Amino acid sequence: MAEETLSARLVEVESMLERSRRRLEEGSRLVEDAHKLLAELQQALIGSPRVVSPEDSEEAASRLLQSLKASGGDMPETLCGGRLAVDQVQRLIRIDGHPIGITEMEYRVLELLAFARNNVVTRAMLLKHLYRRSDDQPQPKIIDVFISKLRKKLRNASGGAEFIETIPQRGWILRDIGATSGA
Repeated sequence: MAEETLSARLVEVESMLERSRRRLEEGSRLVEDAHKLLAELQQALIGSPRVVSPEDSEEAASRLLQSLKASGGDMPETLCGGRLAVDQVQRLIRIDGHPIGITEMEYRVLELLAFARNNVVTRAMLLKHLYRRSDDQPQPKIIDVFISKLRKKLRNASGGAEFIETIPQRGWILRDIGATSGA
């Protein structure tokens, strides 16, 4: 009799585990769908196309970089409502008047984000900007490292303000607005 009870209990536990697994998978699908919807909403808010193929992304990177070079313009002296100031000669940035040290690559990431302010900058754009020759390019994930380190330095120097926003499955954007969140 004890074996039958144990066997019945085992079947019951296996059934509970199976139901839990299905719920977890359903929950994961719901979270993934929510992320996709959020990305679509963000893209609609910034006026970008809903779906961008890798070829379109590469073409957009080329067009943006060409227009930046053709314009011959400089990076704005101040960004993000005046909180972020850039000294191009010394390649130094200041947050609320306080200088912060960044590497050359971090500066060049910020440079492209600043030129393209209020527009999404893709990984392909950053790779083209940082590494002129395609045979010179490292793994694309290095861009995440540069963005992460730059974000951390900006956040620490500003008391927690987020200057660089991630647009899921698209890239990053430097919002040049009057008030920056987190301050």
